[in-house]
Amino acid sequence: MKTGIILLAVTGILLSAPGAKAQNRQYAVPGDIETYIDRFELRASDMNANGWAHYYIPRTMGDTLTVKMSCVYTGRQTHTPHVHNEDESFYIVRGPVNFHINGEERILRTGDFVYTPSGSSHNIQRTNEQDTIKYLVIKRETTGHVDRPHPVSKPGYTFDDCTVLPSPTWTADTTSDAQLTLLDKHFADGFQVVMTRATQNGRVFRNYNPRLPGQVAIYILSGNATVTLDGHHSQIGADNTFYCPKNATYSLEKAGDEPLVFLTITTE
Repeated sequence: MKTGIILLAVTGILLSAPGAKAQNRQYAVPGDIETYIDRFELRASDMNANGWAHYYIPRTMGDTLTVKMSCVYTGRQTHTPHVHNEDESFYIVRGPVNFHINGEERILRTGDFVYTPSGSSHNIQRTNEQDTIKYLVIKRETTGHVDRPHPVSKPGYTFDDCTVLPSPTWTADTTSDAQLTLLDKHFADGFQVVMTRATQNGRVFRNYNPRLPGQVAIYILSGNATVTLDGHHSQIGADNTFYCPKNATYSLEKAGDEPLVFLTITTE
């Protein structure tokens, strides 16, 4: 999986990007931008035996995409290693976690990212009985049946091919704009995740071509932004998600003094 950090120097940029949807809303309403935004609330989440789960984008909203936050604070794991045709990626919001791919296990920490290709054996669990873990689950799936795995560009991929550990420079530097590819669309057959840091007020990110295949989801890690969908505006902040469906146009503009850091998720 190719990754890299790119300094951003232009005001407008085409990003293959992200979106979101509320737990208690099943369908977005054309012309109502708020139905394309999820502002996380714990009371709107699903409690389970191990913690809770919150769907920012449920299957009934995203055509080929779900975005979910999971929190685990009892037990070691939510399920044993398993295999399915849908592929997933995981952003560790609060670690450490013990992650398994195809028989290999490693410790991943806060800010780490991992991709589990279709057909791979995988699971995630706590490393001990004390620490709460939180992780974003980004899954490419449909409302129907996924009858075959998505191809991976590298035969015989390893754990290293599937993980990105943000560099100390990315983590420590909050004064410059940068972009880090977490999941390369060529590696993952059109599934892409990019992390962006914007420090200049008024920085605008746009989807220029609404006819591009796929949909976009944006998850805000920190900071604030003004989002526009087909001419309608709203404000979003940390732990909010915005969803741009196929054949729509959006823009995202940094607002406030805090650096804006967000994930842009695209599926075709």
